[in-house]
Amino acid sequence: MSMTIRAPALQDFRLPLFLTKENKWSVGWLMATMATVLYLTSNHFHFFPPQYLPMSWVDQVVPFVPLTIWIYLSEYLFFVTIYFLCKDMANANKYLYSFFACQTVSVLIFWIWPTTYPRELFPLIREQLDPLTYFAFNALRSADTPANCCPSLHVSSVYLSSFIYLDDQPKKFPLFFIWASLIALSTLTTKQHYLIDVVAGLFMAMTFYWIFHRYIPYRRVK
Repeated sequence: MSMTIRAPALQDFRLPLFLTKENKWSVGWLMATMATVLYLTSNHFHFFPPQYLPMSWVDQVVPFVPLTIWIYLSEYLFFVTIYFLCKDMANANKYLYSFFACQTVSVLIFWIWPTTYPRELFPLIREQLDPLTYFAFNALRSADTPANCCPSLHVSSVYLSSFIYLDDQPKKFPLFFIWASLIALSTLTTKQHYLIDVVAGLFMAMTFYWIFHRYIPYRRVK
């Protein structure tokens, strides 16, 4: 008599809901650290030479506005605020899964197909900026090379984070979506990204939101 060994059905697969109110901040900081290391590694070390992308007419028309660096940098306050205000732990679990998956896939793209931006066309002129803005912008450009362009992780991360409020406290969603959109726009006015990077980043956010918030099932950890 033959015996057939069947693999577990795909529908039986469940990701664990490991995040709790007790470990929320420790896990959050760990995830943030891992994401930062992943990004900076692909940003500074390349397997292939980064390639320039063609400038669209939007890229050429949008002006370089250095003061919008403060909107660009507000991303970090944005993440902390989103995470702090999220009260539904199941939703927070899904957010961390989607965020880290989006980060990982984006970094793989950066390694396989590295792209870069011609920042040299938009120099920072110290005399035209207040000292604090010049310092902040110059520090960003020193730490963050012009590589890792497409898809924009800056854009995908903020939109994906705002989507968390489609399920938890939806009245907050419009505020965070507008904030995310301003940050996305600032990637163009600070000449950090091409328009195609922004479009690709939004697509990544929508894709990973659907996968982890709408498709993949979860199980409670006992």
